[in-house]
Amino acid sequence: MDYKILFTEDALNDLEVVLDFISVDHPSAADQFGTSLLNHVELLRSLPRIGVPVPGRPGVRKILHSPVRVYYRLHEERQLVEVLHFWHAARRDPTL
Repeated sequence: MDYKILFTEDALNDLEVVLDFISVDHPSAADQFGTSLLNHVELLRSLPRIGVPVPGRPGVRKILHSPVRVYYRLHEERQLVEVLHFWHAARRDPTL
């Protein structure tokens, strides 16, 4: 059975920042990257453990869609993937 995906407000804000940055110079590239990134996140529906655990953050995992790291929390009992952040890899890790 597939997991549900829930995007936190922080994640949606992060996504907007990333795509706005790209769209300044390349609006069509921002659209393409955003679609590709969200398609990558969709993999978590059927493969929720594909990400690597984040040290020191119990239950939090991350996947990479270069150059963006997607941080998420897996709620096994609810079959839910909670996307916490979309974070550019050049930045310091977010506070989780």
